[in-house]
Amino acid sequence: MRLLVCLFVLSLISETDKGEPISVHVKEVHRTQDEGTDKGTWFHIIAVVETKAVVYNLKCDEFLSLEKRDFVVRCFNISAGKDYPARKFPKSISFWQPEDKVEGQTLVLYEIADEKEK
Repeated sequence: MRLLVCLFVLSLISETDKGEPISVHVKEVHRTQDEGTDKGTWFHIIAVVETKAVVYNLKCDEFLSLEKRDFVVRCFNISAGKDYPARKFPKSISFWQPEDKVEGQTLVLYEIADEKEK
């Protein structure tokens, strides 16, 4: 189910929509994981990032396959206290660059769970 949600978010972005370039500062990152199965483990990332005018609460789910020993569904790895270039879409934020594509992995975007003006 989570994979379908992640793929749905990706499908919302057309090839011609490059998003609005923004720069964000990451204030907080929280990672949790589900109990693993023989197939792999889901990880859940919640982050608070801000631009000069807006604070975003983001969420992203990724899946590590034990069979491949690699991520199959992957979120961009962000760290608190750092600045990142990104692209904002209506319901998501992407930290991925075109050269980040990895064969066999789905690179998912952070869903905007909430946003508010500063």
